[in-house]
Amino acid sequence: MHGSDGYHVAVPELSITALRVVRAVAAHGSLSGAARTLGYSQPAVSRQVSAAEKAAGQPLFVRGARGVKTTRAGEIVARFATETLAGLDRLDERLDALTSGPQIRVRVGAFPAANAGLLPFALARALEEQPRLTFTLTEASSPRLVHQVTTGRLDIAIVASGPGLPQPALEGLRIIPLPGGDLMVGVPRGHPLAESESAVPVRELAHASWIVGKGADDEPQFGAWPTLTDPLIAFRTRTWPSRFGLVAAGLGICVIPEILAPVVPRNIALVRVDDPNLLGRRMFAVTGNDRVETHEVVVRALREPREHR
Repeated sequence: MHGSDGYHVAVPELSITALRVVRAVAAHGSLSGAARTLGYSQPAVSRQVSAAEKAAGQPLFVRGARGVKTTRAGEIVARFATETLAGLDRLDERLDALTSGPQIRVRVGAFPAANAGLLPFALARALEEQPRLTFTLTEASSPRLVHQVTTGRLDIAIVASGPGLPQPALEGLRIIPLPGGDLMVGVPRGHPLAESESAVPVRELAHASWIVGKGADDEPQFGAWPTLTDPLIAFRTRTWPSRFGLVAAGLGICVIPEILAPVVPRNIALVRVDDPNLLGRRMFAVTGNDRVETHEVVVRALREPREHR
């Protein structure tokens, strides 16, 4: 093709598909190899090669018994195809960045039970609302988490408050109550309490063997049921998986916060307890006083009601 100025202009008549085909044929040295790579039929590849050669005004390949050989013009067009297609990929990336925007990091911390049972599901819901979010997670005691919010090292902290727990210093911070602070009891399937459809009286826990948490002195743990006097402690263990394993094996029962319900193994039944003397625990999300919309996405996800089994 010749322009009005007399120069040879081939590029406008080369389609993107033709460029992909020329690049693939040059790379494979055969029409059949290019067809397999691109997922085209061999006749379709032949048609695109013919169209490219017509646009270039000269042969790009020489056919032979063992495939095709790229001509000098074919080498030039193949290099041009590689550069052009790479540029189109970069263009796609830049256009996508305009519509999706940069990723937004939110720093979230939680005490261990919330980190396992509440936070993962809340983050998944937050990503449904705002896919650009990314997260860094911190697990620590409530006082440590609040300190990190105060000092600007965390954006959001999930903390607990109640009897037997160290009270974090919340002055000057925004406090958002969260659902799911109740305590339950985990028993093995087949345990007499497992089939109870209503809350069991606390007196029925008096002679149970308990599996309780174990940790550093400044790390609050879930012990036996809080209002029991002189409970029998069968095992002390650091992690929730080991607690669950001991319960499932029938070696005792344990206190489980409601927020862990979604991740409790199926061979453990969760039982509510009727205890008028229990002073319940509360759970909060803690942030700075400046409301940041991306942080609010996470807070809304944390407050969303959750279904338990």
